[in-house]
Amino acid sequence: MDVGGQTGPMCVAVINLKGGVGKTTIAALLGRYAAANMNLDVLAIDLDAQANLSQAYMWRRYRKFVESSQPSIVEVFSGMHPPGPGKPSPTQLDVEDTVVSVGKWRNGGRLDLIPSRFDFSKHLTESLKPDESVLAKCIATHFQEKDLILIDCAPTESVFTTAAYHASRYVLVPVRPEFFATIGFPLLQQSLEGFRQKNKGHKIDVVGVVVNNAFYDGGNEGGPEKRRSLKDIRTEATANGWKLFRNELPHSRGFPKRMRGDYRHPGNSVRFSHFAREFYKRLGLEKKA
Repeated sequence: MDVGGQTGPMCVAVINLKGGVGKTTIAALLGRYAAANMNLDVLAIDLDAQANLSQAYMWRRYRKFVESSQPSIVEVFSGMHPPGPGKPSPTQLDVEDTVVSVGKWRNGGRLDLIPSRFDFSKHLTESLKPDESVLAKCIATHFQEKDLILIDCAPTESVFTTAAYHASRYVLVPVRPEFFATIGFPLLQQSLEGFRQKNKGHKIDVVGVVVNNAFYDGGNEGGPEKRRSLKDIRTEATANGWKLFRNELPHSRGFPKRMRGDYRHPGNSVRFSHFAREFYKRLGLEKKA
């Protein structure tokens, strides 16, 4: 689609090579915001074997999805349906069969998901060497009508991290202000530089670093340890040439509800919209009429 002057979808990988920073929460909320508030056609891709994004978006449907062996990101990488009940041989994959509808809005916004399964990385790495360009080829062939693609990545470097890079124009780095907050920054910088060296025709940049769980309501900013961590984050991000987003995210019990689409009693989770607007403005994405 042509949104804000772009042709084809804007592809962003949400990643930090350190766990527990809230990347899945941020990816999920960015997807919902773009569809509901910007009228965009969004595809979220769960590239993490923990499948937290899939569980958040599918909620009660996820257990049935796993039990029914419906196609997922696993089949996108393998390229076929394996033999199973009523299928005595492998069958060709229709990529559309992997897409799960999360929601459609009257304004034209739409949110879809390619879900993950718990056996994702084990199944693929033990059975075959995944093609690092599979995801990029899939997007190029099947999803050019989308406005935005968000890829939720695992916090460990692997062939799937490289696959996310191949598919992405930008990287968003969430971080929490805590002890060892920046331990993943050098790893991610080295990972990106290694990818750039091997793929000189591919332009991939860090769109920014977002500080998650930065403060609590009521004036509690987290004390001296959090202040020291924030200083480390700013120093390390500057050294890498990464910009911090001005809008930081609060600690909020409302975020898990919003991930599922429940906007009752939102509390301070409404502040997420400030970051979302800044994020999409930096990407150059605009609200569709």
